[in-house]
Amino acid sequence: MAPPVNAWLALRSISLSVRPAVAVVCALWLTGCASLPTFDGVATGAPQSSANYVVSGKAKVSASDLAQSLRFRWQQQNGEYDIWLWGALGMGRTHLQGNEANFIITEGSQQLSGGATELMQAHFGWSVPVGALSAWLRGATAPNMPVANKRMDTLERLIAVQQRDWNVAFADHQLVNNVWLPGRVTIRGQQVDLEVVLLWPKLVMASDAGGFN
Repeated sequence: MAPPVNAWLALRSISLSVRPAVAVVCALWLTGCASLPTFDGVATGAPQSSANYVVSGKAKVSASDLAQSLRFRWQQQNGEYDIWLWGALGMGRTHLQGNEANFIITEGSQQLSGGATELMQAHFGWSVPVGALSAWLRGATAPNMPVANKRMDTLERLIAVQQRDWNVAFADHQLVNNVWLPGRVTIRGQQVDLEVVLLWPKLVMASDAGGFN
């Protein structure tokens, strides 16, 4: 059985040792599909939907006294998440899976289970609401959260919204499988700044993928 959250805090020093590698901002994406995790379920070219989708990308986060840059592969199906995070050249690879109430984080031989928000805070030193993030990544408002300051562009695409303590902005929309999806999402709130560049399936190998300025 995986140890409880408080037992993980004793292991956090191990995680801190790999953070410098994760914090390196890389100019090149990892090469070779063989270096990426493989997934079952949602096909790479499947139409995106509110319940089931897969996306790759890179993220830059600033929170309190830390700054991290990482790459990720996010797969979601019927409220279940299968997420891989890694740093430069695949270092510091971390696997997150489960649902918002019952999450498991695996890094090497170490494993932690519990609520998603608590686990993220314990392991990474920052957290965002996973259920809301799954909606924001696809350019939608998060369900079950109040909506304020909602802004749409001339094509009726969501470009900004405030939900509780979180201000979210959407940019660089791309038409993927006849659906407009954001290429960049910026999330700010609760002393966390998170900028995500998204590579939707048909664009994963594109040479003009967006980067951080």
